[in-house]
Amino acid sequence: MQTISKWTMLPLLFVVALFIISVFFPLLPFQDPDRIDLDSISKSPCMEHPFGTDSKGRDIFARVISGGKISIGVAITGALISAVIGFAAGLAAGYFGGTFDTVVMSIVDLVLSFPSLLLAVAISVVLPPGIYTVTIALAAVGWTSFARLIRGRIMTLKDMAFVDAARAVGCSDTRILFLHLAPHCVPLAFVLMGIKLGGFLITEATLSFLGLGAQPPTATWGSMISANRTYVLNAPWMVLYPGIALSLTALCFNLLGETLKKRYSVEP
Repeated sequence: MQTISKWTMLPLLFVVALFIISVFFPLLPFQDPDRIDLDSISKSPCMEHPFGTDSKGRDIFARVISGGKISIGVAITGALISAVIGFAAGLAAGYFGGTFDTVVMSIVDLVLSFPSLLLAVAISVVLPPGIYTVTIALAAVGWTSFARLIRGRIMTLKDMAFVDAARAVGCSDTRILFLHLAPHCVPLAFVLMGIKLGGFLITEATLSFLGLGAQPPTATWGSMISANRTYVLNAPWMVLYPGIALSLTALCFNLLGETLKKRYSVEP
């Protein structure tokens, strides 16, 4: 188990700061991200518009900050829902075993047999496009890793002496699961969330790029890149800045995930 240095916390601080600024965006002295200004169409970066404007005259800096709330928020929400579903499934499958374990792991193997991005796109196409659809798609493809990890941990713990002692004093299965076994698995679930967040963010951006995420005029980094991709040669700032925001945030999530992975020796 390695020690986490203070430098490894910088990626987390960057993401937290960006998310806080995005959440409190309406209270800050930024321009309205959805305000159309026909006199400022396709302006290059300047003092008034640090990141320039898009094809409708909207301030790109404001839209990048505003879009961060949705992009990061959806990724974190999808990871949380995945963790809850996978945690419950892995906990029950590992403890009870038998037919229930076989059914759960068969479903896990079935989901894992499809490329995660392809499955997320398929789910998003079936459901109406929007933020909730993307969140559901992320949770549907992400819970399997949590279930597999938690199941393996429970199968190791359930035969230990403290579990036998709990049974000997008359503890029910529910009490053993939630009071004796689950606390040992919660840290692993949080570590795996850190590992998975970068991938969740990229998947959200991909679905938004394809028009399956938040709908106009709501800004997300993926939808901004998609809407402005035709101007990449004449006005590259329209795509450059949301791309940089997406890349930096995904990089920070990945660095954080790798740090947690090495710290706790967790394999997804």
